[in-house]
Amino acid sequence: MRSKLLCLFLLLISMAAKAAPGELKVSLDFESAQVITWLLSGKTVTDAQINQAAAVYGNQQLIKKVKGYSGFGEDVFKSTLKEIIETGTIKGNDPYNWKMVKANLPAIQNLLGKLAQNQQAFLNDVTAIIQAYTPAEVSAEVRACFLVGGGSLGFVIGDEKTFNVALQKIGDDYEGLKYLVAHELYHSMQGAGQAMRKKNKEKNAPYYVQASYALAYNVWCEGTANLVGDFAQVKNPAPFSKVQADEWQKNADRKGENFYLFESLLYKSHNDTASRGYETFYNIAFTTAYDETSYFTGYEMAKKIEKYSGKKVIANILVQDPLVFFEEYIKLYKAHPEDTSFIRFDASTELIISRLAVWKDRL
Repeated sequence: MRSKLLCLFLLLISMAAKAAPGELKVSLDFESAQVITWLLSGKTVTDAQINQAAAVYGNQQLIKKVKGYSGFGEDVFKSTLKEIIETGTIKGNDPYNWKMVKANLPAIQNLLGKLAQNQQAFLNDVTAIIQAYTPAEVSAEVRACFLVGGGSLGFVIGDEKTFNVALQKIGDDYEGLKYLVAHELYHSMQGAGQAMRKKNKEKNAPYYVQASYALAYNVWCEGTANLVGDFAQVKNPAPFSKVQADEWQKNADRKGENFYLFESLLYKSHNDTASRGYETFYNIAFTTAYDETSYFTGYEMAKKIEKYSGKKVIANILVQDPLVFFEEYIKLYKAHPEDTSFIRFDASTELIISRLAVWKDRL
């Protein structure tokens, strides 16, 4: 995932101001998924076809992503793709997950067909999901790139105005895909909103400040995106949506522990000024290796803010410092002592948030 402290916030996309104020322009790119599924449907392939497939924009994104976490680049993309087309399997390492793609080929092709035939309806449904959580002044121009292959469900490479969604785990779950795309698209809107903030950047902020601020930042970022792309809203969930909903429920059942884990990481990050452990803390809090526990801490916070303050407050934070997300949540549980379903932060966590407040609009 993110590997440099100075790049902690680059998950959010830097948006060029091409769309009109308040306008969201989204284009759907199916080319890489269509090329790979077409090749996998056959039993022979030429080197020229493999080279052409590797050169497609979405597949170049996939190659960068897989190489980043596995070390296996374009040469392995090509050799393993050719092997599975010609032999039906891969004997050795399969870092591009072609065997899963091939096993789910009919469902993927069916889903691609639905998307291609209903592009505008799909986009209308997705934008309707996020509209209430986005302030009117925020605009963005984004490409949603549909891929097959690799180990990541959704990802962004660098500061491209593109988010990538891998379809092999989604099967034919058209409704579930809407909420997954809404989650990723909301990150694009977060990036557009944050780019509008007036900031006096402080380059010399101590490591412990940057690291603890980044943990809080990502709780806001992923928690609100989880609220927007909430799989609990999917009616009659297909297998992919059901897996996501089960993950939601597992984290709901241990939300107290999730909060405590985040607070422990934040405390260590902020108070151990000799520590340089942000990457480890991030992996514990925000990766699938540990069930993305802090996504759900942010999700629970966002649900309470929505309940008491409304969607507009969630929307307005897109153009504010994300520490406001924590300040609003703390304010609400103090204002509603009767609501025992609130999970309240320890005093030490509240103190850290108040100390970080002096860095608002400087990081």
